[in-house]
Amino acid sequence: MKKILFLIMVMTISFVLAACTIVDDNKTYPETVTITQTVTHATSRTDTNLTTETVDEVIPTNPKNVAIFDFGVLDILDYIGIENLGIEKLAIVKSNVPSYLSNFNVDSVINAGTLFEPNFDNLDLFSPDLVIISSRSAWTYDKLKAELGGVAVLNVSVNNTKYLESVVKNMNNLKLIFGGNETFSTMIDTLQTKTDEVKLLAQASNLKSLIVMTNGDDISGYGVGSRFGFIHNELGFIPADVTFGNGDANTHGDIISFEYVQTLNPDVMFVVDRAAAIGGEASIGVLDNALVNSTNAAKNNRIILLDSIAWYIVTGGYRSTLTMINDTKAIFS
Repeated sequence: MKKILFLIMVMTISFVLAACTIVDDNKTYPETVTITQTVTHATSRTDTNLTTETVDEVIPTNPKNVAIFDFGVLDILDYIGIENLGIEKLAIVKSNVPSYLSNFNVDSVINAGTLFEPNFDNLDLFSPDLVIISSRSAWTYDKLKAELGGVAVLNVSVNNTKYLESVVKNMNNLKLIFGGNETFSTMIDTLQTKTDEVKLLAQASNLKSLIVMTNGDDISGYGVGSRFGFIHNELGFIPADVTFGNGDANTHGDIISFEYVQTLNPDVMFVVDRAAAIGGEASIGVLDNALVNSTNAAKNNRIILLDSIAWYIVTGGYRSTLTMINDTKAIFS
């Protein structure tokens, strides 16, 4: 009888302690967080009358069902571990999934649609607690709200002129949403440290650089403020043409000629192969010609092929950003 009473007491104490732990957790971490973000109001992808607005988005913490329209965020959450963040069900974009994230391209993960268009039938059945969108899907904000009962929507679009700052901001927001997990802070410190290391090398080298994207037989150039402007803005590489893009953000790049490349004569050429990024035939061979080969970059073996998946498909991720940093650092090894 004494043994039975002792066991009952132990079980009762354990239950009370467990209950107290839950209560303490609820007291120390809120059920929602409010995140200030810029959202796009549009009726379609091609809406020329779209507007933007700064809003305070109320987002439930530790969401169980999460729909993700951004491979960068999927990269971040996967690095920490979906199970470690308490996520029980996922919906993702299942087209062009990077090979290192292919473990999510399975039947148990819902198809959320494309990077540009949600599949509302699937999302309605999925019933997400949180939907994460980015630049390609930014236009869907109002439609997601209307179709999914006012669901919380987090916009993780990256500011091209402040790439790392944007990534850090997104990771801090994700940390708030997912229970204050300190792994986010460790990842942020790593990215900042490695960026600073390359910046010191780049500034000391005084190498003039040109960013190029190949796509079939076409080549496009990218300057300060472009989608690949991280190279100039935060990694510290001097642009070979500081006026490139006529002073605009040059987000989509400008078609350039091989004669332009020869005249500019960059010391370094960073190349993104778009065709390879989207699963087509590699197109970097288009740069193997007399005009490009006459440049300092070619003569000194400083034509650097960047990881097209990291730079073009998984922008804003943790591992992808580490890859981007290491890609540029390669010229110093």
